[in-house]
Amino acid sequence: MTVNNEGWGAFKTNKWLFTTPSSSGGRPQTPVSNSRVTDGENSLETPVKRANRPRTLSDRGNEILDNHEAVRSLYAWTWNELKENYPEKGINNPSVFCYAISCIQLLSHVPAVVRFLQEHRCQDHLCLACCWRRYFFHAQGKSAPIGWFPDAFKKDRKFNAGLQEDAHDALLEILAKLDKAAAKNPPPLKNRKLSDDLFGYSIRNEVQCKRCQYKHVYYENNTVMTVRMMRKDPSGHRHSIKDLMRNLFNPSVISGYICTKCKNKNYEAPVKPTLLRAPQVLLLHISRFSYDKEARKISRPVTLNETLDVSSMATASQSTVYKFCGAIIHAGHQLDFGHYWCVTRSRRKENSLITLNDSQVFQHASLHDLPQSYIVMYRRKEHLPTENQPQPTAPNNERSMI
Repeated sequence: MTVNNEGWGAFKTNKWLFTTPSSSGGRPQTPVSNSRVTDGENSLETPVKRANRPRTLSDRGNEILDNHEAVRSLYAWTWNELKENYPEKGINNPSVFCYAISCIQLLSHVPAVVRFLQEHRCQDHLCLACCWRRYFFHAQGKSAPIGWFPDAFKKDRKFNAGLQEDAHDALLEILAKLDKAAAKNPPPLKNRKLSDDLFGYSIRNEVQCKRCQYKHVYYENNTVMTVRMMRKDPSGHRHSIKDLMRNLFNPSVISGYICTKCKNKNYEAPVKPTLLRAPQVLLLHISRFSYDKEARKISRPVTLNETLDVSSMATASQSTVYKFCGAIIHAGHQLDFGHYWCVTRSRRKENSLITLNDSQVFQHASLHDLPQSYIVMYRRKEHLPTENQPQPTAPNNERSMI
């Protein structure tokens, strides 16, 4: 079976636009010209791992995977690669900043993010990355202030009105700020998108014309994967994170699709989505809020899986296993009112869970008592220590992530 991704430029819906990162960290990429591999003596040598990929991938799909393979050598993925492993710390909440506090506490449990913050240096006193390190990680005591967060967004006029905000929106803005900070770093991280390198994923969509059976391929690229709540099960079964992800990758239809080969209009063309690029760190946003007439919350509980294997959703059916790392919980019935708090794995002892509720830090029992999760984070199991491997409890080597 062969596929073609030519002619998809006529599909003008912004939802499906894809932009490939401009830098590949020095790794050779597939030269792409009008969606075809360039032939001739000047063609770049293809990566060795290309031989193990399914031959149904297009040139764009190979380019995505080339860039993804380069990412693995640019960042720190385990806690023993940090200059200093900080103790757990709360954040004082003077007003309604729980949406920001929970995001900061969640991302502070990603080794690559912490290492980036440790090494980032700039001259901007309102830099989010510098303030994050100075006023949170290096703050004395069991809790830290949060005044630096709204200060970092003054120029953008966001998060300064003293109102409750959405943690999902705050998370996206924080990642965008980290991207701007990474642009100021020296090579090879300079001009890279930190959010895409760490949390980026790509979905390969295959659409087939019902008339001529021609197959078209297009790609989606994003950082936070949104999964929707499913309809209530009449049997009372509680849906899990894995159920929501499988539902996202179920085959669906596109209405009004026009085939670029036979020009036939398919009123219901089947589309099959698969996960082409599995992220290094998986961020899941559970869409709990409906905006039909008023903002209301879908409060049905969702079971958090301890581990996730996305092989059944992957393009090449390759096994990528994730383990639960943390979650942001929303307590309340509306988006504008309620409270956000965070549960994560401890940085010092990753087999134990802790609750970070503003300035309070204490041990947490299990995942089964977190039915109102709003944002969930998973790390690749290969990055986590095994049961027989000692946990990092003190500063280790000085190897730089860049």
